[in-house]
Amino acid sequence: MSAAEIAAHGGPVMVIGAPGSGKTTFCLYLAGYFCRHGRRVAWIDADPGQPYIGPPAAFSLGLYTDAEELLRRKMPLAMGFVGNTSPVGHLLDAVTAVQKLYNRAITLSPDLVLINTCGLVNGGAARELKYHEIDMLAPHYIIALQQKNEVEHIVSPHAHREGLLITRLPVSPDAKVSTGEARKAGREQRFKEYFRGADFHDIALGDVGVHGPGLGTGERLGFRDINLLSNALQSIVVHAELSADRLFVITDGDYSEEEQYTARERYGVREIFVVKRSELDYLLIGLNDDKNLCLGLGIVRDLDVKELTLRVITPLRDVTSVRHIALGSLKVNPAGSELGQW
Repeated sequence: MSAAEIAAHGGPVMVIGAPGSGKTTFCLYLAGYFCRHGRRVAWIDADPGQPYIGPPAAFSLGLYTDAEELLRRKMPLAMGFVGNTSPVGHLLDAVTAVQKLYNRAITLSPDLVLINTCGLVNGGAARELKYHEIDMLAPHYIIALQQKNEVEHIVSPHAHREGLLITRLPVSPDAKVSTGEARKAGREQRFKEYFRGADFHDIALGDVGVHGPGLGTGERLGFRDINLLSNALQSIVVHAELSADRLFVITDGDYSEEEQYTARERYGVREIFVVKRSELDYLLIGLNDDKNLCLGLGIVRDLDVKELTLRVITPLRDVTSVRHIALGSLKVNPAGSELGQW
């Protein structure tokens, strides 16, 4: 299989391989071939941990017409927020993001849609993610980069799919697997570059939809209920919302997990979700438009529970187009350091 063959038959092309197998190098080669022959390439970077395009914790779409453009990491045309640097725990976010970016890519009338997947190839999450990515995008080519058979379990369920050609290529002897520390350092540098020059913005939660554990999705409880919950949870409850299926509570400080049953029974809900307000500090979020595509990443710095206003740091200059906020599970500071999981 050659780049000329792909150019003759068309894509989409999906590249699959373990970390360090040379996926990005292959994508650069293939995209460069198309660009040098006057073709347009829509590249979907579906690796939230080691992206070539865009910041970590998101999938990004770039359009290239010039081979030299490929060597410059320009801002993506569109992003889909995943919420963490690994898709584990965010499989629905990842599958939705890649599908939405593919739909957007098609509107650009490219000569090739190229999807570079993440290096997650082992375990149940990898099997589910890759299976549904392939199933939804229906690529014409899968390029499987492997030393031996490390991605056969990923591609074999699609071996008899109509119109799909699976090409297995050996990993280059020059390919190098980075250590976990080196990959983390690379992510943190990318976060630092992305948030350089970012500023504070306040977003009223009443003006946006929020995807998360319950914030902004229920009826806000009043002073009497807040006092009752504070007594029940043996904590200072600063905000609570009641919806049909969940009681969502924010506390200042620790709370009694043993007493959650009492609160759940009192309000007749299936579950109660309690979060300490300090846990929201430095949380990575997606600031999305009215189509729920990601306009930019943000970092939570404060939640005004009285006014229900979220203060965030983001490189976006204007947040008036933000219509949806997606809460991630990774905490990051503006200097790029990863501060753990939520």
